[in-house]
Amino acid sequence: MPYSRARLGKIDGVTVWSLVNAPTGEHPNKSWLAIGSDSEGDIYISGHDHINNSMLYRLQQSDATLRWVGDARSASEKANNWHVGESAEKFHTRPIAHDGRIYVATLDKSGMNDSYLATRGFHWYGYDKLTNELIDLSATEPNGVAAKHLQIVTIQKDPENNLIYGISVPQNNLVKYDIKNGVTTVLGRPSQWQGYFYSNRYMWVDSRGRVYISGGSTRHQWHQKELSTTFDHIWYYDPAVGFGELPEFSLKAANAIEIGQWDRKHERLYVSDDQGNIYRFTDASASWEFLGRPDYSRTAKTWILQLSPDERKIYLGRSDTGASRNAIYEYDIATGDSFELANIKELDRQAAAKDFITGYDSWDNNGSFYIAAFSMNDGDNVHMLGINPVRVKVAKGMLPELIEVNVHKQAGKIVITRSGEVTAPLTVLYEVNALTSDNRRSSRYGELTFAAQQSELSINSYSLAMPISSGEEKKFFTIVGDGNLYIIGDNREVLLINEK
Repeated sequence: MPYSRARLGKIDGVTVWSLVNAPTGEHPNKSWLAIGSDSEGDIYISGHDHINNSMLYRLQQSDATLRWVGDARSASEKANNWHVGESAEKFHTRPIAHDGRIYVATLDKSGMNDSYLATRGFHWYGYDKLTNELIDLSATEPNGVAAKHLQIVTIQKDPENNLIYGISVPQNNLVKYDIKNGVTTVLGRPSQWQGYFYSNRYMWVDSRGRVYISGGSTRHQWHQKELSTTFDHIWYYDPAVGFGELPEFSLKAANAIEIGQWDRKHERLYVSDDQGNIYRFTDASASWEFLGRPDYSRTAKTWILQLSPDERKIYLGRSDTGASRNAIYEYDIATGDSFELANIKELDRQAAAKDFITGYDSWDNNGSFYIAAFSMNDGDNVHMLGINPVRVKVAKGMLPELIEVNVHKQAGKIVITRSGEVTAPLTVLYEVNALTSDNRRSSRYGELTFAAQQSELSINSYSLAMPISSGEEKKFFTIVGDGNLYIIGDNREVLLINEK
């Protein structure tokens, strides 16, 4: 299995990997919004050559090694489902983790024209973590594809109903994949959506099973003379009633939603278009609000959105403005203030030479988020950067010292400690996780606060809200990095014995 070892960046808190070639020789030299994570903190990234094949890689936190785990062509050939002359230009989709598998879908012939009609259709693929195998899930569907001719630009899961949704480019058809039965259904699109136009790169599903979609672009390179009045707000698909529009979910301009991330409890969602306009969706009330945008030019592309676990900061990427100007920005949700946290050239020399930086919702369990850096035509493989924003802030003098939080058990109690100066209060995030024998996980989330002058907290485990899980075998108390003020030390988790 091809693999890549990590190298250190130019500043503390930055680690870099270069994606290795597939065993069949293809070069993973692009990665369009195709990096994500699972509940265990492992990172998944797709690299594609934009011509023939798409590859999937997994970074396991246990050994910090980035491994090739499969590619479209090899998986389809194993299933006898690869035709002569066929290609898998891109996995343009963020890898979606659900129930022990990582899902992606293919995008071939992505121009806003009829070229997609020359393709057989797209494939769903699932990487099974237990068997370490990438599977062509569409091999059992009619004609060996999920839908005739269609090509998928983004996917999203509905975990409650065991579904994966996708949207096609350029005609923006919504499709649904029934995971249990292995069946894809083309749901279509709103009747008002006419012609070819820019597809949303991010859509979401709420707790009611409603899918939220958008489309269009005001950028000259993608604008197709679509009506701004049709695309200056969010639309939806409801399984009970079909397609509809939400004029009250207004957008600052007719630009499709590009990137997004939910908070830890899946109560609030933060999204952005490619011009950095940030919106918040609240699930309980199904409400929508505009928050603001970072302090950089709208000509830059915003293809990075990483919400800090404490839900206080959003880390955004300024991209496609000339490689030397690509940068990570910090946006304060409460105040709307923003500033340049780090230029990419401060983080890694090789990544700084690339034209594009992309990636959203891709945090590990150590308080680092991950992005991809690449160019279109230089032939160099994608570089993946792990960025710990707390360490970067300390290294650049934005925080006075590195605060480390640890946990242990003592006399039957859970004891949390913090290092460094203790003159100010500090709120620490935690999870209580229930893990079954077949690796199914359920979680409850909370936070604890150190008072000023307090360096140690002691709590009884029976005071914690426990996750609801059937057949559970183990429960763990785990402290979580906030992505803003502190890091987690080596002692981050304790086992809870016979807790109810």
